[in-house]
Amino acid sequence: MTKKIRIHPTDAPSKLTHINQKQVTPDFRSFFDEFVQGIIVHRNFKPLYANNAFASLFGYKNSGEVLALPLLRELVPNDLWPSVEIEYDEMMRGLKEAYIGRSRCVHKNGQEFWCAITLRVIDWLDGPAMMLTAYDITQQVELEYGLLTNEQKLRSVLEILPYPIYISRRSDGQIMFVNRKSCLLFQKSAGQFLRSTADELFVDPQDRQNLLNLFQTISDVREIEVRMKTSQNRSFIAELASIAIDYNGDKAFLVALNDISQRKILEAELFRQASIDALTGINNRGHFQSLAEQEVRRARRFSRALTALMIDIDFFKPINDTFGHAAGDVVLQGIVKRATESLRQSDCIGRVGGEEFAVLLPETSISAAYDVADRLRKHIEEKPIVAGHQAISCTVSIGIAELIPEDSGIDDLLRRADKALYAAKQAGRNRVEPKRELSESKISVGKRASDS
Repeated sequence: MTKKIRIHPTDAPSKLTHINQKQVTPDFRSFFDEFVQGIIVHRNFKPLYANNAFASLFGYKNSGEVLALPLLRELVPNDLWPSVEIEYDEMMRGLKEAYIGRSRCVHKNGQEFWCAITLRVIDWLDGPAMMLTAYDITQQVELEYGLLTNEQKLRSVLEILPYPIYISRRSDGQIMFVNRKSCLLFQKSAGQFLRSTADELFVDPQDRQNLLNLFQTISDVREIEVRMKTSQNRSFIAELASIAIDYNGDKAFLVALNDISQRKILEAELFRQASIDALTGINNRGHFQSLAEQEVRRARRFSRALTALMIDIDFFKPINDTFGHAAGDVVLQGIVKRATESLRQSDCIGRVGGEEFAVLLPETSISAAYDVADRLRKHIEEKPIVAGHQAISCTVSIGIAELIPEDSGIDDLLRRADKALYAAKQAGRNRVEPKRELSESKISVGKRASDS
């Protein structure tokens, strides 16, 4: 049952405690007239009391104008009147508790506005009555409506964009919105998305934490590459852009994605084609030159040894003339295969001419490089290369040079190695120059740490 509030002289301030029953109404009015909130008491919508704040709220000069109204019907929008009558009846019969909420109201000039209202049944002198308190919240409602409208527009725009987009709460990563493109990309329904967090979308959740750290200093991030995963755990590379926003009253991130997995594969293939010699599969001249410059800078930064080999196939033109160019191609491939078998993974090899190759040996002195070069030479010489039905015996000449302070860059180092190669050719081929006149014990001292 609804509790009725009894308006009685003892409920008023102490200055009213000694007045008689007939004085209750005037003194009650003086008690509430100074309230900021509008207050009205009515029975069957006929006003019994109104304070000046209520009169002002609804556009009347004073409370007397309100009390002169035959009914409060004109203060209520037409479409709400039936429900207002039902609510009044239920509350007066004790079927409904006091109501606190908001409602549209009608100003004296006919304009509608919003009020926060409280309704409760009270004892008013000769029987129960309804007391209503109200204050204007039109600006608040308009702001809320504007935000809601903006969010609805935002959702509509995000839904039709051709990119996967989601919004996650900043505090815990809870997904708050997701468009159809995201559902397709991650192979999740919208319902599954809204029950998950952003952390679950990343292969490494630390990537999201890194984004949070970025947002400590900036308001948006762009072109960040991260690894993400679908609901079936298929991983892909995404280019991510994100901006901090307010959404549904929470601090949030709007995240736009672009699946660039295929693009990365294409880029890798284009890079491979641009940097790898198509015939032999090793670095082409341009890419070898780039890698070699890096090795020169590293060797000088850390004061490490660096040695270059220049390798040339002996009598390669007669091989082409005798066995054909197809057989010559097989010989080139065979030479490269045997060369890479003799080198470390950290060594760098490239094709710098038709039958000429260059090798960089990081952290290798010229003494140790001689061992590498001679072992490579012997490995190529030890058995013929089979091209079709032909067994073709091959040898190589190798020139060696070690990086010295006077070298201005990789070109000087390779130029000296090329001179040594020319000397090997002049000295009879199938040899390494400069030839080292060292004892076997000294040769073993020059062995590289990673050769074993």
